[in-house]
Amino acid sequence: MMTTESKMTGEEVRQSILSRLSGYRYTHTLGCERAARQLALRFGYDPERAGFAALLHDITKRLSKEEQLYLCEKYDIIPCDIEMQEWKMLHGRTAAAIAATEYGADREICDAIACHTTGRANMTLLDEIIYLADYIEDTRDFDGVERARELAQESLEKALLYCFDSSLKDLLARNKLIHADTVAARNWILENL
Repeated sequence: MMTTESKMTGEEVRQSILSRLSGYRYTHTLGCERAARQLALRFGYDPERAGFAALLHDITKRLSKEEQLYLCEKYDIIPCDIEMQEWKMLHGRTAAAIAATEYGADREICDAIACHTTGRANMTLLDEIIYLADYIEDTRDFDGVERARELAQESLEKALLYCFDSSLKDLLARNKLIHADTVAARNWILENL
């Protein structure tokens, strides 16, 4: 079934997505779109598809826990125990559902959106691009982001390993739960370097 959004032109879809964002999330999303397009060009992927996925990756990030859980119920998303406790992780999965149902995104794009916070084993090139673009986009300013940007100039895998290692150190330092997909993603990268 065609949605209203899927009948729009590319620029109309872009504006529809951006109209749902504000403040830092708007700025961050535009930065992520730029980074995704640049990474796609560098590593041989379609920059339009990468940009589209990047625009949608945080479309539900601003939602409350109740709103996230409502979307999970609506779209038959079953959160794991860790996602129930660290509910902000759900925004990747709920954003993927919105991307599919409201913007006609295909499975590859939705999968990349769904795993952009945790990673996963056997990441596709688009998964890697969106995860890394989210981490290194130009409005990000935290210890280690410059090193991640440098590594992204030479190798997606080296940059991703650095990002996973940094994220895991941060989660451990803050005594946070660690999603099994993040551990699986890091191990998969190590096995394939």
